[in-house]
Amino acid sequence: MIKKLLLVMFMLTLALAWAGCGGLPKSAVAEVDGKVITREDLDRAIEDLKAQYGESLPASDTPEYSELQKQVAERLVNEEILWFEAEKLNLDVTDEEINQQIDQYKEQSGGEEGFNQKLQENNTTIDRLKDQVRKSLLFQKIYPEVTKDAAPVTDEQALKYYTENPTQFTKPETRNVRHILVADEATALQVKARLDAGEDFTALAKELSTDPGSKDKGGLYENLPTENSGMVAEFENAAKALGAGQTSGPVKSSFGFHIIRVDSITPAGVQTFDEVKEELKQGLAMENQRTAFEAWFEEIKKQYADKIEYAEEFRPAPTTATTATTATTATQAQPAP
Repeated sequence: MIKKLLLVMFMLTLALAWAGCGGLPKSAVAEVDGKVITREDLDRAIEDLKAQYGESLPASDTPEYSELQKQVAERLVNEEILWFEAEKLNLDVTDEEINQQIDQYKEQSGGEEGFNQKLQENNTTIDRLKDQVRKSLLFQKIYPEVTKDAAPVTDEQALKYYTENPTQFTKPETRNVRHILVADEATALQVKARLDAGEDFTALAKELSTDPGSKDKGGLYENLPTENSGMVAEFENAAKALGAGQTSGPVKSSFGFHIIRVDSITPAGVQTFDEVKEELKQGLAMENQRTAFEAWFEEIKKQYADKIEYAEEFRPAPTTATTATTATTATQAQPAP
C-alpha cells in the first residue's frame, strides 16, 4: 500500500512539473528534438549579451526586453539545430582545440591573472567560456562545409557589379596627418618653437608625444578622411584647415594640446576596377556563401518543424526572420575575455 502511494505521489509530482507549458518542463524555454533549453540557459545568454553591449540592451521591465528574450530563445533553438546537424556531418570540436583558443585569450589578457580578471569583468566562468568557444569553433566548421559548393564569382560578374554600383567605389579626400600630443599649452608652444627653428617633426613626435597610437610612427595617421575622420572634432577641424606641408599652432582637445601637420592630401576620386577587383570578388563570394547557408538552414528548419516547441512566453512571432541572423549569432557566441 505504501509503495503504491509513493508511486502515485511520484507520478503526480512528475505531472505537475510538466504542466502549464504545453508539455514542456516548467523551467523550459523551448525544446528541440528532445533537447530542453532552460530559463537558466536563456538568462545566461542574455547575461553574455549584457557583458558585450551593456546599457544598450532594453530594461528588463519593458516590452522590448520581452522581445529580446524571444529573439535569444530563437537563437538558442537555432544553435541546437546546428549542433544536431554538425553531428550528422561528423563534425566535432576537440578539447585540444578549445584549450588552444583559451590559451590565446590568456595570452591576449597578459597571463592567467589578467584572464581571470576579464572573466570577472564579463560576469562569466571558464566553463561557460569553453562552451561558447566550442559552439563558435563548431560553427566555423559547419559554415564552410555547408557553403563549399556556393557559386564562385567571375571577373565578369564583379565588373557588372562595379559598373552598376558606381557610388560604392568613390573614395573621399584623405590626408596623411602627423601630430604631437602634450599635456599643456606651454609645452605645446615650446614644441612649436622647436619646429619653427627647423627640428624634425617625426623625431620630436617620437620624443615628446603622449599619444600611444602614433608616437612610435612619428605622430603619423595615414589616409585619414578629411571629413568624418573619427578623430575628435578639434583635431579634425584643425587638420582640415591646413594645406599640405602646413603645421598648426597648439590645438586644445579633451586629450591635451596637439601640434598638427598635414604631410599630404589625396583628392577624392573613384577607385578603378583593377584596384577593387579582388576585394570585390571576395565580398561577392562571401555573399554567395551567406545565401547558400541561409537556404540550407531554411530547409533544415523545415525538417525540425514538428520537433520544436516553445513555452508560450518565448514563442517568436511567425514572421520572425531566423536564417539571416543564424550565422552572425553563432559566431558571436564567444565574447573574448
